[in-house]
Amino acid sequence: MALMQVYNENPEDEPVYLLAIEDDEPLPQKYQYKPLSDPRNFRTLYIEPGLHGSRIRGSLHESRPGDGVKYLALSYVWGSPQVVAYVMVEGCYSLVTENLHAALQHLRSEQEPFYIWIDQICINQQDQEERSQQVMLMHEIFSKSDQVLIWLGQDTQPYEKGLLFIIKLLAQTCYLKAQLDDDLVCRVVEFTNSQDADEVLPSLSALYENRWFSRSWTFQEAVCNPDTVIITSYVGITLEILISFTQLLMRSDTIKLLIPLSHESYRATRQLMILNQHNTSIPGQSLLQLAHSTRDRSATDLRDRLYSLIGMAASTDQQALTPNHGHSTTRVYTEFASIVIQESNSLHILEYIGSPAGDLEESGLKDLPSWVPDWSLGWFPLLSSIASAKPYAASKLADKIGEIQESELIAHGMKADEISTIASESYAPEPGQSDIERLARAFLTVKEMTEMVSLSNSSRIRSEEQQTTRFILKEQQAWCEALVDSLLRSKDSDKEQLFAQVALYVDVLNHRLVGKGHVIPEEFLTHPVLQESFSTIHRQFERMTHAGRNFCITKAGRLGWASKRAIKGDIVAVLYGSVVPILLRPRQDGKYECLEACYIHGIMDGEAVEEEMRANGIAEDEMEDETKWKQYAPMERFVIV
Repeated sequence: MALMQVYNENPEDEPVYLLAIEDDEPLPQKYQYKPLSDPRNFRTLYIEPGLHGSRIRGSLHESRPGDGVKYLALSYVWGSPQVVAYVMVEGCYSLVTENLHAALQHLRSEQEPFYIWIDQICINQQDQEERSQQVMLMHEIFSKSDQVLIWLGQDTQPYEKGLLFIIKLLAQTCYLKAQLDDDLVCRVVEFTNSQDADEVLPSLSALYENRWFSRSWTFQEAVCNPDTVIITSYVGITLEILISFTQLLMRSDTIKLLIPLSHESYRATRQLMILNQHNTSIPGQSLLQLAHSTRDRSATDLRDRLYSLIGMAASTDQQALTPNHGHSTTRVYTEFASIVIQESNSLHILEYIGSPAGDLEESGLKDLPSWVPDWSLGWFPLLSSIASAKPYAASKLADKIGEIQESELIAHGMKADEISTIASESYAPEPGQSDIERLARAFLTVKEMTEMVSLSNSSRIRSEEQQTTRFILKEQQAWCEALVDSLLRSKDSDKEQLFAQVALYVDVLNHRLVGKGHVIPEEFLTHPVLQESFSTIHRQFERMTHAGRNFCITKAGRLGWASKRAIKGDIVAVLYGSVVPILLRPRQDGKYECLEACYIHGIMDGEAVEEEMRANGIAEDEMEDETKWKQYAPMERFVIV
């Protein structure tokens, strides 16, 4: 197909190039949508039989979810809006993107007609009210369809060998929903030593890098229906099989080494694991939980980062946030944050404020209030309380959360501490420097900072942790606990094992550094036993540094992690209703800017508030009395803009 002509409805818009079709004919009248007779109804497209390459022809029919109509549902990525083709709908033309046109050409039968739901055609995209109404039906439309088809695009030749390998591997081992066994690992080892590996391994990475795995809408579309099939020009595979193979990758460190994937590919595997967890979990998660777990997905319309999840959320959330494509993204995100605060009676949503690598300049929403999370950013908080087995409890008070006045959050709490020193920027890799060498430099900075914390501040360590572990020096314990505290709080964590891993990691990054540039011998780092032993700690340290957190020391001598945006003088605030400390920056007008949540060792479980109450004469035996907390807990007012 060739680019036939330039099509523009509005001369000020970007040029839209129209694809030429073999049986091309003069451009007919554009299809005019008829309003739906009921907002709870939806349209399906009836596709007529036709030869491959000929014009797609069909008609639209109104239906209601669950009324017995047999139809397919298509999940795909729109692709560039600048290159389009047109399909004939009831004798008129309707513009579709090139990727959708390729999907329809592939799906259309030469003999049999069929019904299919496709958002580009079945929703009047120019009607904002209808778009908002149809968003609420998406989950039901996909779940009630006969089958969900996932179209990865027309240029799928790079994926074919990878898909065929997955099908062959799992068909031979009957791995579906089974336990990982040695036989399966042996088959993968045998394969990676074969001549085919050089072609298949890049194909697997290319598969996971497909944009379908990173789009917001595709998450909902993939979890709604158990009969979901991935289709390409030559190969078809069920989503269940791909998820099973992805589980295999994630469960075996050996296979991870044998089948190396790119960073983008691992993001896709993570999303498939989240998708699988949602399939097998109790339905009705909160919209906040869903937004958190899918945060590294993307959407052309940034409002869809939330709108695409509403149909999957708990019924109370569906009623609270109603899609409205007439509202700006800033208004949608701000209204959502307000709803979460009011409905949850907490400030937990402040945990999700931040930006990738701590760089605020990467945010696309400059007018967003600082206390509102920017869901358009692919960023994950390091201190999330959602999945923690032992949640933080920095404030212990949840019923004095304050109020929202226009775009300002009025919160109450106390100034627990103040940032005094931030570790120097040492995480950016130098030319030719490996990740482990970069982390070694980061560790050296940590050592210098640890030495700055005087031993007189050892009381800052939580009382139950004052007994130094046999694996770690007393001076190192504070920063080691700061590093692995979130791991210690996870379910079934083994403290002694974790600290043994920390000790080994310390040994690697400290005593094994050689040469002027602190170069670590490659044969030492790649030893399998060593890799397995400190992999947990290494991943945690790497996760912290890649996420733009730096070690910091507070004015009171506490050690912690904070955003790399933090500067000397920033306030560590304990806000009632928030389970983690929040970093605030004072403004000249007496108000505050919210930077992000932080980890400050020694105040994560209410110690700062307790310390202030002791100073006010509250006895130890009264500390657990909720009435005393409400009466004597420090109560400063913070206006956050």
